[in-house]
Amino acid sequence: MAGSPDRRSSALTLPLVLVLVVVVTGLWAYVFMDDGQSNRSAQAASTSAAGSSSSASAASSSASPSSSSATSQEENASMDAAREAFAEDGSQVLVLGDGTGDGWDEWAFLWAQEQSLPGAMWMTETENGYSGSSESTRLWSGGMPETTADYPVEHWDAIWPETDPDLVLLNYGHFYSDADAATQSMEVLRQAIAHHASETPIVVILQNPQADDENASVREAIGSWAREAGLPTIDVAAAFEQSDQAPADLRLDELQPSQAGSQLWAETVGEALAG
Repeated sequence: MAGSPDRRSSALTLPLVLVLVVVVTGLWAYVFMDDGQSNRSAQAASTSAAGSSSSASAASSSASPSSSSATSQEENASMDAAREAFAEDGSQVLVLGDGTGDGWDEWAFLWAQEQSLPGAMWMTETENGYSGSSESTRLWSGGMPETTADYPVEHWDAIWPETDPDLVLLNYGHFYSDADAATQSMEVLRQAIAHHASETPIVVILQNPQADDENASVREAIGSWAREAGLPTIDVAAAFEQSDQAPADLRLDELQPSQAGSQLWAETVGEALAG
């Protein structure tokens, strides 16, 4: 005998309700799981981004010199810094150069005498030390005939004083074949000095004009290099050109300064470092 309509309706309704409950429960579970994964992903991305930002900041800090270091380098590459270094009590000066200043009667020692600086002269024959050196030496004149800035680099252990000098004067230019060779060797020497005495000021001397100013291009190249390197210069060439004395009277030959030329040279260096 068939069941009544009410019983059939109840029998059908209960399974439908159970199915709906299961479906709704599954949907809510999915929503909660998905939301949790999204939050974790967002948190991980935020942490990763923060880490990347921190690493970039650290790399930037590592690559850039400190402001105090940059300021120190700038201060040491000026004529004021050179004057201050020279003015210190007991200051020592190293002159590295060619044959225009390798004699007791040439500009380096004429200037030293004017400044009351006990001096020592590089021994050009033995090339292994300084003549006249003592505990009171304040000027080390490392002049060597017909040389370039390569020379002191090649003889570093002997030509560099035991105590780092307070000031270095570079006096080269006459014996280069071309401007490129001049600037390259000057830069190698500059780096060598900076390696051994990073805070010692360096001053570059622009040498006297040769006959017919044959060395003009090399001198100008050295001047440009010095400016790019941040090194001050002493323009001895300009002093010779502006002198009331005839050019021939300021030279012994094509390039070597005469006694008058050496005296003018010494006075020019003295005036530049006196300020």
